[in-house]
Amino acid sequence: LNMARELSLHGSVGDRAVILAPQGLEYVVAFLGSMQAGLIAVPLPLPHRGAHHERVSSVVADTSPSVVLTTSAVAEDVSDYVDQSLSDAAPKIVEIDSVDLDAEGGASVSTAGSPSVAYLQYSSGSTRLPTGVMISHRNVQANFEQLMRSFFAGLEDQLKAVKDATIVSWLPLYHDMGLVLGVCAPILSGYRAELSSPVAFLERPARWVQSLARTPHAFSGAPNFAFDLAARKTTDSDLDGMDLGGMLGII
Repeated sequence: LNMARELSLHGSVGDRAVILAPQGLEYVVAFLGSMQAGLIAVPLPLPHRGAHHERVSSVVADTSPSVVLTTSAVAEDVSDYVDQSLSDAAPKIVEIDSVDLDAEGGASVSTAGSPSVAYLQYSSGSTRLPTGVMISHRNVQANFEQLMRSFFAGLEDQLKAVKDATIVSWLPLYHDMGLVLGVCAPILSGYRAELSSPVAFLERPARWVQSLARTPHAFSGAPNFAFDLAARKTTDSDLDGMDLGGMLGII
């Protein structure tokens, strides 16, 4: 709620809140806090320092955000980047890790008139300018229910009996699959989540495999290249004593 209170000081219900932050818990806090404040979250990748990211620039210009959420470590770079992307009034830059999330009290956050849209998911922009899709709260719920029906058909009773299921993901949170699998699904299912970063996976793919083996009743997902990379880069010693037999599933 404290993140939502902070955002409500700088934006109105229905305004866009762009997230330009490193992968981590701060990104999750920014996403959930934006929706709690009645803003429409816009998850984006953090541009590399000194580099021009056409997709991010076009999305920032298209959404005209009232707030940009980032962290103190990259706030200066993000501020410069946003200034270059917008010709109108600059949005408020909010450093997520500078907000006291544990502070007690404070004014309540009104949800009256909150939009049905939860967040905007933009296309990659690899073939044309990125196109935004409005994802409603109902869409998120329906997507989750469809996922459960598709991959766990006939296992409903078994899932109810599993109390320690864990969703394991390193996928980027600005990507639709990473956001749904890593943030939305754990909240809607009530299952624990173990999150890492794409960089951590690429540096050492065995980390993902080991997490799946160590975590009771793990469920995960990744694009095809990740399975190929993990198979090539994971050694026998990496798997010493590991057992993947307890996994619930993987996509």
